[in-house]
Amino acid sequence: MGGETENLPAFSPLVRSKFRQLQTTGLEAELYFMHNFHELDIFKNGILEDARLFGDGYDFQIQIDSRFVLTEIKGVRSKSGSFRFTENEFLKAQEYKDDYGLIVVSNLELLPKMTSIFNPISSLTLKKKIVKHEQISYHSASLIW
Repeated sequence: MGGETENLPAFSPLVRSKFRQLQTTGLEAELYFMHNFHELDIFKNGILEDARLFGDGYDFQIQIDSRFVLTEIKGVRSKSGSFRFTENEFLKAQEYKDDYGLIVVSNLELLPKMTSIFNPISSLTLKKKIVKHEQISYHSASLIW
């Protein structure tokens, strides 16, 4: 057991993963929003429902009287930065227009700030970027279990 720790990396591959960093930032932003959404005037009397696990192109549904607003939460560590919409998020924003709110939680490193943008497809200039991925998988033969 003597020198085994000498060969370990300073940070685990999981911690260094860019995808992991994006997920962590996103989760921090979502949790901040969940605890503070009432601070935004439009949501003051709203009822929040978590929709993150449904994969429908938005994170939360907020009921305000008889109106339902879909919200997508994006996190930015500093006071400036960009975000990306998945195609699913883009299509939902396009479909729901003024009933779709993009909430950017910025400055997560120091003092978080929420900025809401409704009908983001009309309000923002978004550049389409096509990224093609090749997925390789390995399959076993049919086995008796």
